[in-house]
Amino acid sequence: MKTFILLITILVSTFSLFSQQSDFLVLKKRNNRTIKTYYTGAFISGETHNGFRINGFITDIRNDSVFFRQEERQQVGTDFGTTLDTVVYHLGIDYREIKRYNYSDKYVWGGKKGFVQVALPKIMMIGGVGYIILESVNTIYRKESFSDDGKLLGMGIAAGIAVAGYLMQHYQDRNRDAGRRYKVVYVKAADVKKGF
Repeated sequence: MKTFILLITILVSTFSLFSQQSDFLVLKKRNNRTIKTYYTGAFISGETHNGFRINGFITDIRNDSVFFRQEERQQVGTDFGTTLDTVVYHLGIDYREIKRYNYSDKYVWGGKKGFVQVALPKIMMIGGVGYIILESVNTIYRKESFSDDGKLLGMGIAAGIAVAGYLMQHYQDRNRDAGRRYKVVYVKAADVKKGF
């Protein structure tokens, strides 16, 4: 008899429970085509306006905020050497504070793939500025004129390469920002339920 009453109590209590569905975010192109949907349990990768990198699993989306669990692994010294330790952060950020969403399959934690996107702009900037500094130091040390042997032309080309590398990196980063190539739409779960 006790088990029957316990079973009835459990069944009645499950009928009275309800689940609050989490809101979700949708990334859409300008033509309203959906690129990616973020919901509870999904992995989110991005960057905020102040440069904080987000890499974690979403635990909840509510009240215009995204709550996620982010893990960081690092080596920690012990008495017997080093060991790998994991630190877990539980954070919440307003979805409007996220400047960039890394939604592509080509994105790897911490950066983009590809030589042209990652290394080439930096090599161009370092090479151009390095050449200008080296040529200036050598010219001053040798007490030569900057107008001899086309030094100004070479330094101008190096400056152009450095500026081209900077612009290349600037426009690559800018095109990935929310509001440029895609828009972020916050969808409330209550509005979706009313639609059905």
